[in-house]
Amino acid sequence: MVAPSNVGHGIDRGAGSAADAAKAALFPLKLCQFNVLAPSARICEPLDRVSWRQRHEAICDFLLGEKPDVMCLQEFDFEDGTPGFRELYVRRLGGEFEIHCKQRTGCKVEGLALLVRRDAFWHSAVVRELELDPAFCDRVAQVAALEHRASGRHIIIANTHLTVAHAYNSHDIPYCRPLQIRQVLETVREVAHPNSAVFLCADMNCDHLETEPPKGPYTAMDVSQPVHMVFGDGFSSALHEMFPASRPISHTCHYAQDGCTDYIFFRPDAHTKLSSALLWPSSLPVDATWSGRTGWSR
Repeated sequence: MVAPSNVGHGIDRGAGSAADAAKAALFPLKLCQFNVLAPSARICEPLDRVSWRQRHEAICDFLLGEKPDVMCLQEFDFEDGTPGFRELYVRRLGGEFEIHCKQRTGCKVEGLALLVRRDAFWHSAVVRELELDPAFCDRVAQVAALEHRASGRHIIIANTHLTVAHAYNSHDIPYCRPLQIRQVLETVREVAHPNSAVFLCADMNCDHLETEPPKGPYTAMDVSQPVHMVFGDGFSSALHEMFPASRPISHTCHYAQDGCTDYIFFRPDAHTKLSSALLWPSSLPVDATWSGRTGWSR
């Protein structure tokens, strides 16, 4: 998912009023959120027929072509998962981007990568790495603090991937997933300044527009609680703001419900305005569905 926004500052660096907003200069900031599907993970058809190197070379081509200022990637493989995977991204993208990686804990071989365009910010990103509770989920997060070169704005960008909403146990949906996003939101609040532009990129492993409950004792609202917690903290979803009449589909899976699990959340303010949002490839409708027999619907 790609979400260009505009950020700016008013006549001072404090929180701007509506009057200040009219005087503010706005500058583009482009974010990309992408679960790149670690080759070490379970890969569904038809991607299992494409070599991991071919697929990830194509992902790098896409990212270089889109030219985002910040990329938040999930299921980023490490050496003990897929030898040569990280090196491919460093070789293809390391010249233009700082690459900050955080492997999941335990014996997990994939994790997160946060890539920051070198010429878009004044200094190297200060990235706080989180190992989320409960520890047995082995989930992590990154929270980056940046100084936007064009606007002078302080930028906070978080990147995470929540535990799958397993409906067959008694802890993931009611306890683990809400706890994980609560820790991310608390850290964002801790590091943000009063005038910071704040974004959260995540594979939430749920879709807040889903109405069909999973198999088990939980409701659809139980599953999507982490998304509603983010909304309750003052964030909006870029894709859903841009397509309010659609139900976007960013993720299809043979063992879980299809839906929009990938989110770029932003906190609107007088100097942070959404300009556009899209799912790639943009030639497909955002609500296109996948069929193993016929491919993508149009």
